[in-house]
Parts: sequence; structure tokens; C-alpha cells
Amino acid sequence: MSLKAKVAAVLGTAALALTGCAETVTAPPAPSSTTASAPAPTTTSPAPSGDGTTAAATQSWGTPVAGDEFNYTGAPDPAKWNVYDSVGHAGNGIRSPQQVVVDGSKMVITGTPDGTTAGMSAKFDRRKYGRWEVRAAGSGDNEYHIVSLLWPDSGNWPCDGEINYAETTGVWNVIKFFQHYSCGNSQTSGSKPLDVSQFHNYAIEWTDRGIVGYVDGVEWFRDTNPAHLPPGPMHQTLQLDWFPDSTPDGPGEMRVDWVRVYDIPATTTTTLRGESVTFAAAGDMNPSGNTSTTSPSGKNAASIVADLNAGTLDHFLALGDFQYDKGTCSELTSYWNKLWGGAVAKTFWTTGPNHDVQPGVNDDVDRFMNGECAGATTKSATNTTLGRFQDALEWYAYDRGNWHILIAPTATWRYDTTRAQAMTAEMDADLKRAKAAGKHLLAVYHDPYFTSDTSSHTRFTRAKPWIDMFWYNGVRVLLSGSQHNYERTCPVNNADQCVANGMQQFQVSTGGIGLRAFTSNPAYVEKKFSDTWGHLRLTLNADGSYKWEFRPVSGGMQTDSGSRPAP
Repeated sequence: MSLKAKVAAVLGTAALALTGCAETVTAPPAPSSTTASAPAPTTTSPAPSGDGTTAAATQSWGTPVAGDEFNYTGAPDPAKWNVYDSVGHAGNGIRSPQQVVVDGSKMVITGTPDGTTAGMSAKFDRRKYGRWEVRAAGSGDNEYHIVSLLWPDSGNWPCDGEINYAETTGVWNVIKFFQHYSCGNSQTSGSKPLDVSQFHNYAIEWTDRGIVGYVDGVEWFRDTNPAHLPPGPMHQTLQLDWFPDSTPDGPGEMRVDWVRVYDIPATTTTTLRGESVTFAAAGDMNPSGNTSTTSPSGKNAASIVADLNAGTLDHFLALGDFQYDKGTCSELTSYWNKLWGGAVAKTFWTTGPNHDVQPGVNDDVDRFMNGECAGATTKSATNTTLGRFQDALEWYAYDRGNWHILIAPTATWRYDTTRAQAMTAEMDADLKRAKAAGKHLLAVYHDPYFTSDTSSHTRFTRAKPWIDMFWYNGVRVLLSGSQHNYERTCPVNNADQCVANGMQQFQVSTGGIGLRAFTSNPAYVEKKFSDTWGHLRLTLNADGSYKWEFRPVSGGMQTDSGSRPAP
């Protein structure tokens, strides 16, 4: 028996225990979008080939408990689906049951040039928290958008949320993720280049700790803000929505091989990929003109990218000074991206002054990280997580596991002191909110305050208001770059004293640039070396404990490792 046949047998048994209920809400609206001008050609409807790589397999979700394998012919199973018979999305065109058919291996929705299309919502397995996966493809006129989403059982939109975990918005080479929340219809979003005309597996995992999206078994979206989570149960819908524009009208098509739903085990309902998060961190990365894979920069990049791809690292935290000497689109694309580009989609970043950002001279790092430079269209984890453009001189924050991570751009102190001072109060309020929610705190800033001197830099005293604010809020970990060497401090307070509840700083500027010797020895520095390139790996645990390991890749091959208990 084939895998699909086995799953169909399981779902057939499960369906006996499910109660079908009539759909009483209107079909959900889709997010606003920008429509491309050139339509993709409509293709025929080939039978899908195999299951491909699924999140269910890579994340060990077990056996599906509900869904539809579409291994029959005719109309969608009325015990499982409510097929729309209504006006189209936003009043455009109509949704007709005649436009959807199951052909023995897949479900096909066809849209006509005049906007007659279809959509349907699942009657099965309406739930709060779970895992859904859909194998789908689409093609045709760019006025048609394929949408796989979760819609609130209450029908109370937008207050009860909407999760569009696979949507096209006018082109067939990009897939998008939109998470709607709040009565104001706020959104976070993600975007990924992908040939949507081919079958891919789109999945979502929803727990009380957040939302994670997967494409072909690989994570590409994450939102762990509890304020963004839907308040009640949701269900699957499949739609081919029509967005007419000024371009010539043509047909469109959505093809779905199967839909599968998986349980969240009771013992893991409050976890999201475990209670710990592990990431790599490094700054001061690539020398001018360098694309050598055997250089320290190349070796660092290769090690980090390999483990990001293998899933042993959750993300990369880039501590600034990406490309020497200028952070222009041309330099970043021609050099840094050749070595480090494989990490971009899982990179959270901050910037340093001069090399990364200098108003009027070079100011492209933020554009590069938003996929706006020619030849480098991948968006960073920062931009996909925030769902927006992130200015290089502005702060931001995100959550991973039970930790709140604040990114504070010290470059702002050099170019806009007034704005840097104003950020202090904003970041203070952000940290207080996170602390009140039970999060542990980590702050990232490029120019270190707790550091030994070198021939080029001393401590960055202008950031002292931020250091005081970090201390008063109980920040546990500080990460920085800039010095071209490695240092680890004791847990230290804002008066340079080693204290049990202090902030432990890791200064990791060993990404690939030439190293610098130390010229002073502050008492709070516990470990340092200036002859080894490599990167730091930090594992943050839910209880506030953490462990670290410096991974050498070139030079003297020194290392450093240890752990700190929960507060």
C-alpha cells in the first residue's frame, strides 16, 4: 500500500468519529496585496508525484488524525467540506461549486477569466492548537491568488484572527505568510522565493507558545508574541481568490494533493520546538574583496550555514560590520553574500557605524536584509519576523523560546544622538513589558561597553545610558562585536563590578577580519584571546540558564565554553 493510501485509510477511520457541521460564516477576506503586471501561463493539471519532504516527517509529527487525501472523484466530500456558493473575495466575481472537482489524485479549483472561481472550508477537526499541512500548487493569470489558511470557528473577523500560511499575491514565484491578529487587523508576515507552479508542502504548527510556518519541511516563519495568537479554535480553508486589475483577464488554477491535520501531544503543548533555543553569533565578518571559502570568513560561514540547514542551530545573530569596507548593495552582494548568503533567511542582525551604515556614504545593509539589492532577494529573519522594513539605525526586539532579545544599534549614537537618547525610554518600556511577561532578557549592541582596549578602540562610553537601562531591567546576557577578538566577562553590573545577578557580556568580533591584540586588562574580563577566528554558540533555556561554546575555525584554535545557572 502506498503512503498516500495508508494515510487515506487512517483518515477514513478517523472521519467516523468526526461530526460535520455546516459552515455559517462568510468566506474570509485575504490580506491586501500588490499585483504583478505579467501573468504566468496557465498550466495543465498534472498528477502530483509523491509526498516530497514534509514538516510532519522533519518535525516528527506522527500520524495524521484528520484531513483529505483527495483519492476519489467528483465533488469534494460533503462530510468533510463546505464548498462556497457566494460572491467572491471582496465582492469580486463569484465562488461556484462547479469550479472545484476531485479527479482521483487531487482537488482542482479553476478560475475563469471573468472571475468565477471556488473555495471551501473544512468541517473536520476544528481545534485550538494543532498542526496542519497542505501539498499544493497553482498557476495562471496573476489576478488569481491561491490561499491556504486557518479561519476562526467563531467567524468573528478580524478580532479572532486569521492565519494565511501559504498565499500568493500576484506572482507565481513567491509564497507569503500572513498572520492577522487584533480587532485592528494587525499583521506579521513572511515571504519566500518559490516556484509555486510546482507542488510544495506548506505547514503550520500552532501552540500556546507561538506560530511556526514550514515549506517542504523547513521553517520559514515564526511569531512567538502571545498577543498575536488566535483566541479560539480555527479550521482549514482552501481558496482561489480573484483580484482583478487593469491587466488582461485570464484563467487560473489551484491544485491540492492532500490536507492533513496532526495533534499536538499533551506533553508538548506548551513548547515550541523544545524549551531551548541555540544560535550562533559573530561580527566583523568579511574582508574587502574576499570570496574565499578557505578564508576565516568562509570557514565561519560554512560552519554556521551547515548547522542552520541541519537544524542544529535555530538562527544566526549577526553582530555588525558585515563587509569591509562599505555596506553598499554592490559590496554586500558581490562579496559577503557569496559566503554568508545561505544564512540570511535565518539571520537576525544589528549594524556598526562606518562599515555598515554611514548616512550619505553607505546605507544599504538594511535594504540588503530586506531583499532589495539586485542579486540578493532573500529577506533576513529580522524582516520576515517583523513583517516590515527594518532601518539600520532603529532598535527592534523579538522572542525566541522564553527569551526576549533586544537589538540596540549603537551606530545611532554616532549619527543621531537625539534619537539614540529617545530610544532609551522606548527600549526600557519594551524590556519592562517582556520582564512582566516572564521572559529572560538578552541585548545585542555592536560597540561594546565592557571590553579591553585595543589600538583602535576603547569602551563605547556613549552607550552608558543603555547599559544602565539594561542593568536596571535585569538583562542576563549582552552580545557585541567591533574589537576583532574574543572576550567574555563575569556577570557584571553597571559599575564594572562582578555580581551574581550581573550582565554577562560576550564580545565576538572574530567573524573573519584581521585580529587585534589587547592593550588593557579590565578585572571583569574572565576570558579573552586575539589569535583565533570563530563564532559563539549560545543555548538559552526556558528557566533563564544558558550555556556557551566558542567554535574556532582558523588561527590559534582557542576555545571557551561554560554555563550559567538559572537566576
